Amino acid sequence: MGFWQRDWCDCDSCSWTTVSIWAAVAAVVAAVLTVLTVLILAFAVFKPPTASADDALLTRFSLSPSPNSTQLLSYNVTVTLSLRNPNMYRSISYGALAAAFSFNGTRFDDANTVQPFDQGAKKTTTVRVTVGGVAKALPKLSAAGPAEFAKEKEAGQFQVEARLDGVMQYKGRSKKCPVAVICPLLLQLVDPDVAATAFERTKCTILRAKTSGC
Repeated sequence: MGFWQRDWCDCDSCSWTTVSIWAAVAAVVAAVLTVLTVLILAFAVFKPPTASADDALLTRFSLSPSPNSTQLLSYNVTVTLSLRNPNMYRSISYGALAAAFSFNGTRFDDANTVQPFDQGAKKTTTVRVTVGGVAKALPKLSAAGPAEFAKEKEAGQFQVEARLDGVMQYKGRSKKCPVAVICPLLLQLVDPDVAATAFERTKCTILRAKTSGC
């Protein structure tokens, strides 16, 4: 008793045209699967925003003791920050962002607020914050603070931290997520009447709540 077996495609019964058709079908199926995978990832994966300090200017920064030994700070700082939404199809809404500035771990200004805004997919939003004060008391400045200030003044550059705190919300989700943008700035004191020195663009850190929906 013999058995007869026929391959689905051999040289006698399957032309090169048939092979080409099957190859084209396979390529189309692969392309469709690739597109579907990209779309699923684009809608299912929520990427966190990114931020950078694009420009900053320090035109006054002086520290002096008061009669009761509390340190007094006079300052003028302007910083331009960029927040980018890297998501392909998800917009982000930001609530009001409280702006704060610190030196040597001590906050010296927190009176400004960035107004709420919406950010489309793959968009970048630029915000500018300007703060100033004269002889503002810093009762929380550590004992080592004046020495660090003198050291940085002699070096010609001050380390200042700019920070934004608020909430953000991805389109399509009800969860409002606490978010913080922290930007370390290395600033050179400049005369406001003289051309400012070039500022080196600095990457900021984004802190988000590690909860579902954020």
